[in-house]
Amino acid sequence: MENDLEQSATQRSRDSDAGGGGPASVLRGGESSILNGLGLAAAAFLTLILALGALSLGQIGAVTAVSLKMRDVALPELLAVNEIEIALDAHALLARRRVQVTDFRQAAEIDREMRRAAARFLAGIEGLDRLRIGPRAQAIEQSLKAAWLEYLAALDGVGLLYERGALAEAEAAMQTGVRVAEADARRSVNDLIEVVRAEAAEISAAVERGWQRARALTLGALLAGLGAALLAMRWVTCRVSRPLLAISAAMRRLTRGEDTAILPVLPGRTDEIGILAEAAAAFHDSVLATRALAADLELQREILAASVRNMPLGLCMIDKLGRVAVSNRALAEIFDLSPGDCVPGIAQRDLLDRLAARVDTGRQGAGAFAAGIAAKVARGDQTTGTWQLRAGGSVSVIIQPTPDGWMMIAEDITERVSHEANIRHLARHDPLTGLPNRRAFSEEIDRAIAEAGAECPAAVLFIDLDRFKNVNDTLGHSIGDALLRQVAARLSWAVRDADTVARFGGDEFAVIQRGCVQPEGARGLGERIIALLSSPFEIEGNTVRIGGSVGIALAPGDGACTADVLKSADLALYAVKAAGRGRCQFFDPDMSERQRALHKLEQDLRKAVLSDAFVMEYQPLFDIASGELVGAEALMRWIDPVRGRVPPAEFVPMAEELGLIVPLGARALEMACADAATWPSHLRVAVNLSPVQVHRVGVIEDVRAALAASGLDPRRLEVEITEGVLLNQGPETLGTLDALHKMGVRIALDDFGTGYSSLRYLRVLPLDKVKIDASFVRELENDPSAAAIVRAVCSLCASLDIGVTAEGIETAEQLASVTAEGCVEAQGFYLGRPGQAEVIAGLAKASLRRGRGVA
Repeated sequence: MENDLEQSATQRSRDSDAGGGGPASVLRGGESSILNGLGLAAAAFLTLILALGALSLGQIGAVTAVSLKMRDVALPELLAVNEIEIALDAHALLARRRVQVTDFRQAAEIDREMRRAAARFLAGIEGLDRLRIGPRAQAIEQSLKAAWLEYLAALDGVGLLYERGALAEAEAAMQTGVRVAEADARRSVNDLIEVVRAEAAEISAAVERGWQRARALTLGALLAGLGAALLAMRWVTCRVSRPLLAISAAMRRLTRGEDTAILPVLPGRTDEIGILAEAAAAFHDSVLATRALAADLELQREILAASVRNMPLGLCMIDKLGRVAVSNRALAEIFDLSPGDCVPGIAQRDLLDRLAARVDTGRQGAGAFAAGIAAKVARGDQTTGTWQLRAGGSVSVIIQPTPDGWMMIAEDITERVSHEANIRHLARHDPLTGLPNRRAFSEEIDRAIAEAGAECPAAVLFIDLDRFKNVNDTLGHSIGDALLRQVAARLSWAVRDADTVARFGGDEFAVIQRGCVQPEGARGLGERIIALLSSPFEIEGNTVRIGGSVGIALAPGDGACTADVLKSADLALYAVKAAGRGRCQFFDPDMSERQRALHKLEQDLRKAVLSDAFVMEYQPLFDIASGELVGAEALMRWIDPVRGRVPPAEFVPMAEELGLIVPLGARALEMACADAATWPSHLRVAVNLSPVQVHRVGVIEDVRAALAASGLDPRRLEVEITEGVLLNQGPETLGTLDALHKMGVRIALDDFGTGYSSLRYLRVLPLDKVKIDASFVRELENDPSAAAIVRAVCSLCASLDIGVTAEGIETAEQLASVTAEGCVEAQGFYLGRPGQAEVIAGLAKASLRRGRGVA
């Protein structure tokens, strides 16, 4: 600018010289002086401004240089030293955790973290090496490197000692060498931090001093240069001084450990101030991240400690010095120890003695028990087992070695052991009576057979309760269950201690008799059992009367193995029930043949039902007074290819037992109604209904279907029931008979007088007829009492308007006797044998006077 003014003045002087002299020249000279003065003043002012500006720029440059030094030296040094401190803290903390961890996965993770911390430490050292640090900082850095190497070497030595199992030496090395080297390294780091912080503080002070000078010069430039100085000062303040002061203040707060320091936000700044702000922000984040990592590690340590304290399993860890390092509350609770019995610091020997005092060691003794555990721990053996406590209960224990000692895990399994024992008991005992079940009984038979001999065999008795189903049906299952429990008690009382009583299920019991002279011993026990079962039972105010049947097999004579003995006893029991119950029976080899025959009969009967191999025959029924045929009783015959014509008495009981009586009964109704529909309309047909059919709701539909299919008038159908139907009489039974009677079907009570006859039946049942059993008819001529009974029944039925039929008439004398006693109808071989439906139709016009007997 000064050159431009000089060139302008020179040009004007040349112009003045060229124009000549005089006043004009003087004026021009004056003007030239004023201009020169103004130019000089302007030049001086400008020079002052420029000088002040230059000084200000110089101060700004100095401040900038100091700021760059802060950015390029002090701040990187702080970051590097902070990185070193963070890495050292993390590495030391991880090293202490590493020696406490037993899980290999956690150990591997900690090893990786330690390698990362070591790498960060070396990265910080390398960062310092790249910076122009002072001599004192260099000396401290060398000391730090040496201390770091000593720390790593000491830590490696501890690791080798742990791997060799020298736990005591490793712990000592950890407490001496590692901790000392770590302390030396920390001192070096702290010294280095102090040096770097001092340098940073000095640079910050220089920045502040430079800013003060720059502000004074800027103020002068402002007063001299007005708006230019104001703008310059404003620019310096806003763009340089204020961010630097904010950065400097925040850095001082961070170096004092205040995490709440707020750094200025300078978006879009790419100059040195912006770079310095970014570096300060990075330093701030690094400090916060380091402190957060330390807090997280401490939190994890607290969580781990809380987990150990509150875990349901008892835990105890013993260190290499033989003292408790870790224990929890569950361990004390499981073994009923006081809190002071297993706190950290307690000697291993004392802990084992206290545990042994709570354990049921049997003959071994508490001292030997504790010594045995100590010996196994010393050998490094892993031990698992279940300890029984003196106070009761079971504890599952696992003892295993660890790198720095050993640990024990205990679990209270008392409830589980009790549950398993209960399951084992239920698997071998009847839940209702508590007696052994079939499985346990079979095992006892194996032992009895092994102990028995030909001279002293063991006896196996099968017991079946008589009329037990009637108790269940009439009094309910709760009474039935109570009865079974009382039966079990009586059987247990009847046998000796060496004998075994079992329940197979339902109303089946069994006994093994050992060490008795046979067969006398078994026969005596069987008769004693029958007598006990025949005595009344008092249950909840009810007097219950039952009985028992006993089948006996001797081992090894009746079977060399359990299956054969059980089969023989079962066959003997079956023979008793077939012969009338209420007594005991020894096994006979012929029973096996009879059983095979019965089995063959069962198979053939099943096939016969499927193939409909049955025909109907009819027993004629005559009116005694008129001699006319009034009907016939339907008798089903089984036509077997080998056996020929099988009568009902042989296959009906088995059909009832096999559950085949229902389809057979329905078929008999269908066939009888179809045949009777072809007879003259005054003839009736009588069909027997088994108790199973009557107790079944569907019997009404069976009768209705047979009548509908044949077109037979219901009044021509007569159903005969036995007193067995009435033993389990209930509302359903009476309802079924009433429904049939309302349909028009006649009801007859068959075999009257042979069972548990009750005059009440004559009053409550809708009866049209009573049939006197043939056993009374046969005794009429020889037994006056039989005649009196028949006479009384006829008289009573006549007063109730119930007809009486005599069965089994085989002679003229018997016919005369029943006629004299008051019977109105008769049937029997003397009057007519069973024949086909066509034969009955042919007898429709026959009479007692015109012919006796039917071929």
